[in-house]
Amino acid sequence: MKIAVIGSGAAGLGAALALSDSADVMLFERDARFGGHANTVEINHTGAAMVVDTGFIVYNDRNYPNLAALFQHLGVATKWSDMSFGFSLGDGRLEYACDSPDKVFAQRRNAFNPVFVWGFREVLRFCKVAPRDLAAGRAAGLSLGGWLAERRFSTWFRERFILPMGGAIWSTPTDRMMAFPAESFLRFFANHDLYTGLDAAMRWRTVEGGSREYVSRVIDRLGARAHCGVGAAAVTRAGGKAHVRFEDGSEGAFDHVILAVHGPQARALLTDRDAEEDAALGAFRTAANRAILHRDARLMPKRRKVWSSWNLMSQGAGDKGRPVAVSYWMNRLQSLDPSRDLFVTLNPHIEPEPEKVFAEFAYAHPLYDAHAFEAQGAMDALQGRGGVWHAGAWLGYGFHEDALRSGVRVAAALGARPDWVRDAGAPMASPLAVAAQ
Repeated sequence: MKIAVIGSGAAGLGAALALSDSADVMLFERDARFGGHANTVEINHTGAAMVVDTGFIVYNDRNYPNLAALFQHLGVATKWSDMSFGFSLGDGRLEYACDSPDKVFAQRRNAFNPVFVWGFREVLRFCKVAPRDLAAGRAAGLSLGGWLAERRFSTWFRERFILPMGGAIWSTPTDRMMAFPAESFLRFFANHDLYTGLDAAMRWRTVEGGSREYVSRVIDRLGARAHCGVGAAAVTRAGGKAHVRFEDGSEGAFDHVILAVHGPQARALLTDRDAEEDAALGAFRTAANRAILHRDARLMPKRRKVWSSWNLMSQGAGDKGRPVAVSYWMNRLQSLDPSRDLFVTLNPHIEPEPEKVFAEFAYAHPLYDAHAFEAQGAMDALQGRGGVWHAGAWLGYGFHEDALRSGVRVAAALGARPDWVRDAGAPMASPLAVAAQ
């Protein structure tokens, strides 16, 4: 069985590795490197060599079972990390962090500010009410904005906590978060242990030496079957085969093609898509995000006490229609030299000083609304149609485990049974069944 995997993010790597022992699989990547959001770089920081991740950074054993198992299978070393949130709102006029009372009241006057105190009490109320409503089905069919209104959460809670946090997690403008399906939002918080309030959440981990360590091990196992700098231009189906036309003009015929790319890319590549495929894939969108690796502390909270792993930087009304700016404190996330501050900022509101910038990257992240989640449900019926399969984080919540799980799920439908896979999801139809579509 000859299979092409288009795209080498976590979905493509997982699918290709899972199939590598049972099929003639080939992996194609358009970019000059493999890995997608698993992007580790080496820099010289004021005379010291440092290795740092700029896309995928952390995972945990409970909610990333396939990724944790893959790391173990590949012999990838990991170490403890941290997931803490700091808020710098209105250009620093309001700043607080969530991991201790001392940091909640980093601005001491807020202890005597009834609006702030009441607002943070709502944070604690949210941590109790949200999981109960999720379990009872009270959030079903509601947007996040609708659920917040029904539960009578204040403007303070919306604008100074939940919308900036949601916007940071999904790299989405805060005004768009109001349309996010409430049930999916609350379930994500439950799955990632974000209802802990001031209590310690689960422990997170990061890859020793950067995520390139796992990418390189997968590519080493694929060997000559992995092709970098080879982009697909179009995928069509004819004569019982799936045909790939590459950007260099060459073509290949395969029994199956796995499009391990974003939904809009898959739609563009599948040039003979039918009406059902067009409608489902058309529901998925992405947002382009700038990621800047730098050492400019002006892009962090003004009060160092507030500095956290994730720092949500808001300008208030100036954020409307723009993705939330988030500064990741890489020293804390990846246990880097504490004497040399290093940050990754997504979508900065101010530009870092040029001499303090090490590199800049562009990442695309899925955008979610009710239509996208509905389309996820429609995708199963389209999997394998004409030998074309779909994988990517956009088929889940947009994270590394979602991508990997989608890739191994397709591989399982094609007969792969690697012993490192922990959760391939609900079984999909076999190739024999979908051949009749």
